[in-house]
Amino acid sequence: MPYLRWQPSEPDGRLEGGPVFPAAAPGWVHMPARAGRIWARGPESVPAGVAFEEVRGRYAFAGPCLAHFGHMLGEFVHRLWVLRDDPDLVPLLVATRQQGAGIPGFLAEWLRLVGARPPLLVDRPMRLEEVVVGEPGRVLGTATSAEYGAVLGGMLPPALLAPSGGASRLAIMRGHLQTGRCVGEAWIESFLATQGYRIFRPEAHSLAEQIAALAAADRIVMSEGSAMHLFDVLPPIRAEVAVLVRRPGSGMAGHCLATKVRRLAQFRPHFIIGTLDATHPRANAITGVEPRDFLVHLAEEGFIEAVPEERFLDEPGLLEADLAAYAAGWRSRRSPMPPGDFVTRAAASCRAGRMDPLLRATLDGSAGRR
Repeated sequence: MPYLRWQPSEPDGRLEGGPVFPAAAPGWVHMPARAGRIWARGPESVPAGVAFEEVRGRYAFAGPCLAHFGHMLGEFVHRLWVLRDDPDLVPLLVATRQQGAGIPGFLAEWLRLVGARPPLLVDRPMRLEEVVVGEPGRVLGTATSAEYGAVLGGMLPPALLAPSGGASRLAIMRGHLQTGRCVGEAWIESFLATQGYRIFRPEAHSLAEQIAALAAADRIVMSEGSAMHLFDVLPPIRAEVAVLVRRPGSGMAGHCLATKVRRLAQFRPHFIIGTLDATHPRANAITGVEPRDFLVHLAEEGFIEAVPEERFLDEPGLLEADLAAYAAGWRSRRSPMPPGDFVTRAAASCRAGRMDPLLRATLDGSAGRR
């Protein structure tokens, strides 16, 4: 049955909708959560009074069908390694209430690249003749083994992974986005362009073009975000990668990249400033950092040859303009405080190098409560 929610409403609760597995099925057929510490179960039995469409054929269960690039490639393609040994299986995806109609383009392209048959999307109650459920080769919040990466990545066309014809230096930053990012990422990106880096916007390219660009690069500088989850479906590549971590304490870069690249360097920010997103506060927060410090880190790690003399936070108006661009992206949405107040407080917080109590409250949803 389609999912009403693809995550449980409560930590140990059941999923609303999804497959009805036999009671004797192993725990790993269910939905992994909390880095695999729990496996969220769906309905115990077929609901009474529901009319099911009988569907013949053999299918490989993937999981929910999501339009979110990071969650889909980071979580829900990792049972489909079974297609390597049984390519006649049809990939099986389950629609969710949050998902629009159809299979997202990037997912349809990945399935074509690995030679899969056209998938079946369960968007109404169905009873399927045979479903093969592979144990997930990767669980979100855990590291991907090099061995599993070689299996899943080996399903891609070898020519796509040949390191030829692309830029040797690639910058994949989030300064042009007004969702979660660090301050000054556009400034960092502009300087990297002077150091011979190709500015790469993954969302403007096909999946095949993204894979080819990563495979061709010797050095990649990127900020933490969904783009890193493309590495989850790749074999190890030759690049050295430096990551501007967006959330202090985040293990995402290590989980996605440690076994996939020749060398990984991480720069961790000072603190999260706050957010204007009341729905997903931490995912879309803006993070405080002195951008020049990250460039110094890149120079020390051998990714660039020079560092600008000026500090971003000392340049008049740069920080305020950057924060205003972030705030502008949230003006038409429900926010925990007025955008103008946010910019003023965020600029002072960033320059002081410590969190503002009212901005801290935006991260846990308590800002604006009475």
